[in-house]
Amino acid sequence: MKKIVKSFLLLFISSLILIDCGGGGGSSSSEEPPVVQLPNFNVNTWPGNTWQVVDPVRANMDNFKLQQALDYAFVENRNTQAVVVIRHGVIVAEKYSDDKNRFSLATSWSTAKSFTSALIGMVIDQGLISSVDDKACLYLSDWDCDEVVCLSLDCPKARSEISIRDLLEMRSGLEDENIGGLSIYSSADDQLFFALNRLAVKTRGTEFLYSNSDSMILSGILETATGMTVKELAERDLFSTIGMTGDWWSDKEGHTMTYCCIDATSRDFARFGLLFARNGMWQDTQVITQEWVTESTSPAEGLSYYGLHWWVYPVSMVSSGKTNMFAAQGLHTNDIWINQSLDLVVVRNSDFTRYGTDSIRTGSNIHSTNPPDSWDNTEFLTYITDAVMQ
Repeated sequence: MKKIVKSFLLLFISSLILIDCGGGGGSSSSEEPPVVQLPNFNVNTWPGNTWQVVDPVRANMDNFKLQQALDYAFVENRNTQAVVVIRHGVIVAEKYSDDKNRFSLATSWSTAKSFTSALIGMVIDQGLISSVDDKACLYLSDWDCDEVVCLSLDCPKARSEISIRDLLEMRSGLEDENIGGLSIYSSADDQLFFALNRLAVKTRGTEFLYSNSDSMILSGILETATGMTVKELAERDLFSTIGMTGDWWSDKEGHTMTYCCIDATSRDFARFGLLFARNGMWQDTQVITQEWVTESTSPAEGLSYYGLHWWVYPVSMVSSGKTNMFAAQGLHTNDIWINQSLDLVVVRNSDFTRYGTDSIRTGSNIHSTNPPDSWDNTEFLTYITDAVMQ
């Protein structure tokens, strides 16, 4: 009898081991990496050449609530191409539309503005720009720093007073970029020239007017300060450091479109988000000063929702009320959301098609994305922040 019981126990234990180890199953043919179980999970993990993908529980997140976020994003007609959720430097949730995968390119649209802001901070730290409060005309040959300030009501305001900060805060006072029905993306071969040749119609620093052209002026400022295009600067000092591959588009004259149009994978956009989630650090390197990260992602004076080319959102936007979030946001909800206190990054990209033969913006080289129907950022993000267990 003892031998029978002993044999039964051995068989039972063996079956448990097989179940725990996945015994008896065939090898997976999926190109996605397997979920990695980390018994001693390091919350300071960084991605190497690729990301670790872990069971959400290992990062103290509730899998059911994360699944609710994915279900929300991929409802039909919401046109979601990708969602990637990062916590503690690893992927805890990830999903793609049926025809896309982790290697598929997405596009930034205006998310690129936050990349431009990061580069401004880096160049200031390098000493190539003295201060964010420098007058923009110091770096723009087309603008005269001796232009007289006109105080009467029947003449244009002077552009000579506009600072780099004014451009980053979208408070330059320059006229609306849609001049005579022409937009900078669709109508200008030399987009920097287009952006610079607008009249100053408001007093600088006073009125918020979201403007792609204000962002484009920063392309000229960075070119003058560094002696290279913004695309070259980003590839040398930013992309290579964080392991990102990005194709940043230029206008026909070679000026990087600093308001728009970085093509990269959703995972690579998450790398940029993680850089800001961790106060500008990447592994052992302070890529962007913590001071710049804090200033650029905090509301500008007199604005509750916008910093230096970053959107800023209060606690109340997320029902869990855990902390503030800030975001790099683009057309059709191509967004990177960051919550520093939770060490959390959320990337959402819309269906993307790239037309043409290269990344120079001409009539045949264009971007196309589809807007999501009935999308609510608060509802989507609340599923994710509520998934955080500690």
